Formats: sequence, structure tokens, C-alpha cells
Amino acid sequence: MKRSLLGLIAVGVLLLASCGDDDDGEASTSPDQTLAPDETVAPASGSGSNIQASGECGAGTGEEATGEPIKIGGMATNIPGVDFTWITEMTGAYFDCVNDNGGINGRPIQYIAEEEQVDPQQIASLAVKLIEEDQVVGIVGSTSLIECSVNDDYYGEQGFHLIIAGVAQDCFTSPNFSAVNMGPYYSSLGGAQAAVRAGAEGKLVVVSPNQPGFDLINSGVVEFAEENDMEGVSILEDVPINDPAGLAQRLVAEAGDGGGVVLDFTGPTVLPLLQAIEQQGLIDSVVWASSTPPNDPSLAAELSDAWNGKFLINAEFNVLDSGKADQEHMNEVLEQYAPDVPLSSFAQMGYLAGRIATDALLSIDGDITKESVNEAFANVKNFVSDILCSPWYYASGVGSNVSNNVDLTVAPEDGNMVQVEDCFKITDLPGNPLDEIRAAEEDQGLNTG
Repeated sequence: MKRSLLGLIAVGVLLLASCGDDDDGEASTSPDQTLAPDETVAPASGSGSNIQASGECGAGTGEEATGEPIKIGGMATNIPGVDFTWITEMTGAYFDCVNDNGGINGRPIQYIAEEEQVDPQQIASLAVKLIEEDQVVGIVGSTSLIECSVNDDYYGEQGFHLIIAGVAQDCFTSPNFSAVNMGPYYSSLGGAQAAVRAGAEGKLVVVSPNQPGFDLINSGVVEFAEENDMEGVSILEDVPINDPAGLAQRLVAEAGDGGGVVLDFTGPTVLPLLQAIEQQGLIDSVVWASSTPPNDPSLAAELSDAWNGKFLINAEFNVLDSGKADQEHMNEVLEQYAPDVPLSSFAQMGYLAGRIATDALLSIDGDITKESVNEAFANVKNFVSDILCSPWYYASGVGSNVSNNVDLTVAPEDGNMVQVEDCFKITDLPGNPLDEIRAAEEDQGLNTG
């Protein structure tokens, strides 16, 4: 069954609805609700409305910081098929730029980033090392498959409020974590919403790495399918994918003609699968969608024009070549301080974590201590960046933090990633806390532009 997904998406984009236009201020669960981006990236009052000038970071003095270092920690998963060190490397790159621009009132940031291999004992010991041995005063940019589950209680006991890129659902259900991204549960859900807007019908299949917690992550797509009178199917696949052609055939058979498939893999993992899908002539058999990680220009460059408009990626941030000020600033920082980190959504996550943390550190009036740093992190409200669809804040106050819950859709087009849908709300479901969070946002004036 042939279809033009860009044409189908255009129908959905015509059905624009702005944040707060509903009488009760809440998001509809309708899969075609979108928001005009100009309404969500406008500058907001709050603690982080400084779009950064070219060549500047932090205080922007242009002078190297030489005082006593401020120690900040981080932790990232690095195993075959799952490498989140791009994120911590980009956070470190931004801090390097801060240190070349006056640091934090003359003091440089010393970023201590650890790697872990999905071993709970190792992950627990690294947290103790960072806090008790290295004596970091804050933790920024951490991105791990299971660390939020392993170390939540410990961080709470230590009084730490982490600014992270979240993966496991526990990263979004604790007051001690707040993620600059929305994580694979919500991003896959956004991909499913795009697939339905593009005409997927009958069945939605979601496939993720066979790693701890991903059955729960996949549950959002399954529940969304059922809420829309479709069948939802969850598949966990070992990574790296050993038989891309076989998996491609299985996914199409499972979804059925005209169904939807949501992929939840990193870019390097998903590329062989996409190539196998094309080689077997399966592109038009179903509507293909994805969570955020494949939003990577290098991946788009590897795909033929047969994929134009036919791989709908939920992008938690603006497109990487938007030309907007903060995105251009991030690209400059990456080129100068982290040239080996691919231009990607992972880079955006690391950059934003570093940006937000730096603004919070610069807001401290008095001594830089564990207590003052974590209080400053927890008090961030309405941080504005043109990379985000809507302003970011740390705490919702309801015990669950999903501060990034509005995003957009991109797709490959002639070797580039292009935006094909405007910003839209990730749908609230009985199985997620977005309804309660959005009510708290409205009450507190959060996530507003």
C-alpha cells in the first residue's frame, strides 16, 4: 500500500491548537493535537531567558577561570548498541567553554564524568565515589539505562537534585531528577501520535532494546493504541540487531498492512534496520516512526530518497540546522570543544543540561556548596532556549517531573532531517502523570512562553 506521509502529515498540521486553548487548559488525548511553534518558544520571564551570544558561555567574559574548581559529576551508560557518553561529553564541552569565559565568578567547573555498564553494583559505587570521594556539589548530564532506579534513594538522602537526560521511567517519577529531555517512554508515545496522524490504523507495534525497564517504556505506545481503538504490541530486541532483515519482516508482519511501527533505538543501531527495510521493499507497507535518537543529520545522509518523509522521528528539540541562536551557539561549542561528538539530539541534551546548570550556578548569591547548588538547581523555572518547544523548569511539585512534554516531528528529506510537524503536546494517558503535571504547571505558571 503506497502512501505519501508528508501529505498525510500536512492534514494533521492544519489542525493546530495552541497551549491553553482548551477551556480547562489541558491537552486533549486526540492524536492530532499540535501547537504552533511560535507560541511555545517565545521568551518567558524566569531564571533562564538568556539566549547566548556567539563565542560566549556562562558569564561571557572571555577570560579563563583560574580559581578553586567547582566539582560537578555525571554518569553515562556505554555498552554495545547503547552509548550515552555523547551527552556527558557535550555537557563537559559546554563547561569547558564556561571556563574560558570566566567560569562561575572566576572559579572553573571541574566535570567528572563516569561511564557505567548497566551493573547496579557498579552504578551504586560510582554515585558514592562522586559524592563522598570526589565531593561533587552537583550532578549534571547523567544519562543511564538504570541509574535512576538504582540511586534514587541515595541521592535523596544526600540532598541532590540532578539535571539529567532521562531514560528509565524512574527518571521521571522522582523529585530528585529532572530531565532536559522527555525520555523514550514519552518520545515513543510522540512517535506513535505522529504515526496515527499519518494514517496508521489497526495496530501499533513498538520495538525497543531488550534492556531493563523497556517493557514499561513500551507500555505508553500500547496504551495509546488501545485508547484509540487499535491493538498495541510491544517487542524487545537484543542490540546490536543481529538480523536486521529478519526483524524488518517480523515488524511488518506484526503491524499488518497500513499499521504503524515505532522504533526506539539509537541512530547507529537503527540505521542497518532502515537499510534492510528499504532493501526488502517494506517502506510503504506500514507507517514508520521513532523516538528521538535517530534525529541525526549523519543518519539522514545515509538514507536514500526512498525514505523522504517516511520515517517520522519524534524530536524533543528543534531541528539541528534551525539557524536559531541557541542552536547555532551549540553547534559552535561542539565544533570547538567536542568535535568528535556527532551533531545530534544527544548533543542537544548535553548542551542544555550544561546551560541550565551554569545559569543556576551563576544565580547563587553566596558560597558554592552542595546545599546551595542543589537548591539552585531545584529552583530553576521557565528556562528559555530556542532549542526547546517550551520553557523548561525543574520541579512540578507533584513528585513527578516531565518538564519537557511538548515537542515536534522531523523526517529525512534528501539527506537532511527536516521538520514536518509543529510543536504538539505529548498526550496524557491513564498510565502517565501528564494530566496532573500540566494542572500543576498551570497553577504555578510553569512551561509557559
